[in-house]
Amino acid sequence: MNSYFPQMPTPPEQRPKRDLFRERLQIAGPALGISFIFLFSMMVQWVIVALVSRFAPQITDADWYRWMLSSVSMYVFAMPLSVCFYRLSRSEPPEKKKLSLPVFLGLMAVCFGLTYAGNYIGLFVNAVISFLTGQEVVNELETLTTASPLWVNLLCVGILAPILEEIFYRKMVIDRLRRYGDLPAILISGIAFGLIHGNFGQFFYAAMLGMVFGYIYINTGNILHTVLLHMAINLVGGVYSSEMLKLLDTELLASDPMAALSQNTAGVVMYILYLLFLMLVFVGSIVSAVLLIVYKRKPFKKAEQPLSAGEWGRVILLNPAVWVFAFLVLLLFLSSYMV
Repeated sequence: MNSYFPQMPTPPEQRPKRDLFRERLQIAGPALGISFIFLFSMMVQWVIVALVSRFAPQITDADWYRWMLSSVSMYVFAMPLSVCFYRLSRSEPPEKKKLSLPVFLGLMAVCFGLTYAGNYIGLFVNAVISFLTGQEVVNELETLTTASPLWVNLLCVGILAPILEEIFYRKMVIDRLRRYGDLPAILISGIAFGLIHGNFGQFFYAAMLGMVFGYIYINTGNILHTVLLHMAINLVGGVYSSEMLKLLDTELLASDPMAALSQNTAGVVMYILYLLFLMLVFVGSIVSAVLLIVYKRKPFKKAEQPLSAGEWGRVILLNPAVWVFAFLVLLLFLSSYMV
């Protein structure tokens, strides 16, 4: 039996039913909290769309409207109210510890490396889906950011998303799952974070980053570290790359680089800097990962209230809150690939 899911001294069938009910409730808090963020956000969006269509229809064609529509509904309304569901579960935050600058920079390199590796996996899966369905899979996030002005991308992608997502998907989830051990808390938090993105293009890198962020948070007890790492990744991968694509004629660059350079020097320079950054990340992430594994390896804390494999199955599979979360994830994935 895996040491992180050890058997209880008393066989599961002999434990009082109310014990497993409490465990289901403990899992239900994060599951409902995440689900409510999206469900209530959609409800608020419907209300905003109705009001805007009635009183200010002219702004519906603005590039920034879709971003502000989703951001206001999620960050201003849905996320704060979802705290009510998180409070169903008891919070057990990790002990605060310092993180040195060299280790932080090494972790940043690893995070960037995982981002691009996961992104390539997502592109491959989307290519397979496109081949099987005969329909091109569009990267809606890239389409949205390249159509939005810089200030909207900086606010929504570079600032709001990292701060609020780390609070809700890292701190609030992990604080409520640490009682089962560090490893289950990290895995559940990371996988849930990947799934809630609702498409394979973002699932793989989001899940991997979520696990790394969870590991960092558990070992430092400070959400600021993961917020800063999240910001760095979003600013480079979301904001910088979007501004670069706005300036760059990719077809002309592929066919005639010199003509592209003369036509738009700034775009080509940004592209060259981006390629240099990718090469630096490739080398830095490998070196940093090796050094961190060798010199900073820390054992996972085992569960204070462990569940057996069978109990995990019953707590998760027989949990209505998990059913709600699974249904929402399925809906998001299906909607992202429907034309």
